[in-house]
Amino acid sequence: MKMPKTVIASIGVLVLGASALVQAAPNDQGGPGRGGPQGQHEQQRGDDHRGPQQDNRRGGPPQDFGPVRQVIRDHHDQFSRGAPPPRNIRLVRGQPLPHGYYGERLDSRALARLPVYQGYEWRRSGPDVVLIAVGTGIVYEILDGVLN
Repeated sequence: MKMPKTVIASIGVLVLGASALVQAAPNDQGGPGRGGPQGQHEQQRGDDHRGPQQDNRRGGPPQDFGPVRQVIRDHHDQFSRGAPPPRNIRLVRGQPLPHGYYGERLDSRALARLPVYQGYEWRRSGPDVVLIAVGTGIVYEILDGVLN
């Protein structure tokens, strides 16, 4: 049986689109054995000051970021404010980062204080700290004004 090229191409596009949606789905919030450490944090650091309650390498991000805000307040000297985003850039929780804008990376001292979530990365944008899904660029959480 011969299939027209358009049918084969349509099926290919459908599969690619569906796989992108599946990857964009949020991680399961609980359960043991949910992945390993985030790539850039695999090595053991001697300056790792996080307590066991902040070592979330096996689960996704929490719903309540109050403890993360408190860590940033307690160690404000290790967090520097980022450059303000361009005027036309607006970050929205649950939406991808605007095209061409990635925020600024936090330095290693600041990252050592923050919890690690597999598949997510902390960035800063002006006075805000932002948690981004690495594979999709979707904004998971915005800690508004925490660097003021």
